[in-house]
Amino acid sequence: MTTPPTAPTRHRAGRTAILPVAALAALATLAALATAGSLWALTGAAGASSRPTVVKATETDFHIALSKHSFGPGKYTFVAVNKGMVTHALEITGPGLSKSNTKNIEPGQRTKLTVTLKKGTYDVFCPVPGHKALGMNVNIRVGSGTSGSAG
Repeated sequence: MTTPPTAPTRHRAGRTAILPVAALAALATLAALATAGSLWALTGAAGASSRPTVVKATETDFHIALSKHSFGPGKYTFVAVNKGMVTHALEITGPGLSKSNTKNIEPGQRTKLTVTLKKGTYDVFCPVPGHKALGMNVNIRVGSGTSGSAG
């Protein structure tokens, strides 16, 4: 069995300890990444991708405007903001979703709805009776490089 190459280092007591060169190289790489602000590339890349994408859904009387128009599969937090004069809410229906809706949102208030969207077509609308028919409805298509369209 071969022993990895080593480099000597000194401890406080003046004794010499041996660290494998590979470990020294790894420490040097981590130090360089931390200095460059890219440490997340090694330590948090998976965690960063699991954070939801935030989409603002501005509701007025009677329209919904989304801050994002292109959707890929993943986790999204819709921040529903009621800028209208009457009570609204937000509901999303589509593949894999059930009971994905907010509470009623009074004028000037906001709330959040976090969903995981899969490839397919979704309906984003106000579930308050009659509001969807009055134009509070947006259809989005989730997939690579596709965009949503107003309904």
